[in-house]
Amino acid sequence: MKRLCIYMTYNKECKIYEYMGELLNSLKVLCSKVYLVCNFKKIRSGYEYVTYTDKVFYRSNLGYDSGAYKDIICNYLGWEEVRKYDELLLVNDSFFGFFYPLSDSCKLMDKVDCDFWGMTGQEAGEYRNPYLPFDAHIHSYFMVFKKNVVKSGAFKSFWEELTYPVTFREAIVKFELGINNYLKSHGFKGVSYIDIFRLHLKRNENPYYSYLYDLVCHYKVPIMKKKCILVRNIGFSNTLKTIRYLEKEKLYPIEWIKSYLENQFYILGMGDGPCNSLEIFYRNYSSIYIYGAGVCGKNLALYFEYKGWEFKNFVVTDKVTADIQTMNIMDIEINRNTGIIIAVIDEKAAKEIEESIGERCTKKQLFFLWNCRAIRLPV
Repeated sequence: MKRLCIYMTYNKECKIYEYMGELLNSLKVLCSKVYLVCNFKKIRSGYEYVTYTDKVFYRSNLGYDSGAYKDIICNYLGWEEVRKYDELLLVNDSFFGFFYPLSDSCKLMDKVDCDFWGMTGQEAGEYRNPYLPFDAHIHSYFMVFKKNVVKSGAFKSFWEELTYPVTFREAIVKFELGINNYLKSHGFKGVSYIDIFRLHLKRNENPYYSYLYDLVCHYKVPIMKKKCILVRNIGFSNTLKTIRYLEKEKLYPIEWIKSYLENQFYILGMGDGPCNSLEIFYRNYSSIYIYGAGVCGKNLALYFEYKGWEFKNFVVTDKVTADIQTMNIMDIEINRNTGIIIAVIDEKAAKEIEESIGERCTKKQLFFLWNCRAIRLPV
């Protein structure tokens, strides 16, 4: 079978990371052609991993991943070339993998009655801020389109009529939701890899947040979305369990995932001071408290356990609102050896907490999660 893969990447470092090289190598084994699209002007490091591709295209980050796919399909390759292949894979750089041979997933999906497929999907739900309902759909970070779709007028029309999204939310609406709805309206059937295992999802439930360990361990889904690793993820405990599983079973170079896990707790633009990373902050103080007992606070405690670190207690302003054991911030002793991690990612809330602490400690004794850019990535 002749497969064409378009792999898109973007990062401010203009770098091809080693984990991407592993992905590109696996894709090259499966596909006749693999094209790498860099949404930046030049590769500054990691160029050695480009050997796993047939050609590299450079462009601006106009339109995010959907803009990259549109340009390659419509402008650089053209429809005559694209339609020579039996399958088209559109893949972005938002995940680690493959933990198992990608060919196993493809062989399984070859037997499924569908016209296009992806690794995961979710049921109907709605976005908030602003409110926007959406239908059941397949996630767009990894999508495979079979020949009947690629050769169709509907597929061609979708890409040629697609306007470049200018925000992350717009990219989701125009591309991820858009292509699902458009193809379904033209009679094509989409299925996700996890559909065949009849995983029942609740409304608004994202499978790779809630069920990552089951997906990887039991259903052999060969990837992990990088956003699973963020401490704000409600399924963070599942992520840590999955990392331990991958390490124990030696299914993947786990240092690539661990690096991403730890790097989310880094504050850019702070120089080499004591507050530029959580690791340094932790080492600088003998008594550590976690301010906040919400999702981030609880997950941070799990991260401490994973790292073998200790903290004194959770502290809050209003003990009544917490569902775990906490202390009131006014009841703890604060001295120069005390460090407090403000475990919220809302800037306004973090500043209010800072004001409530007042002059009981210096600002350098506070570490703000909201200042960690990686944690505040758009969803």
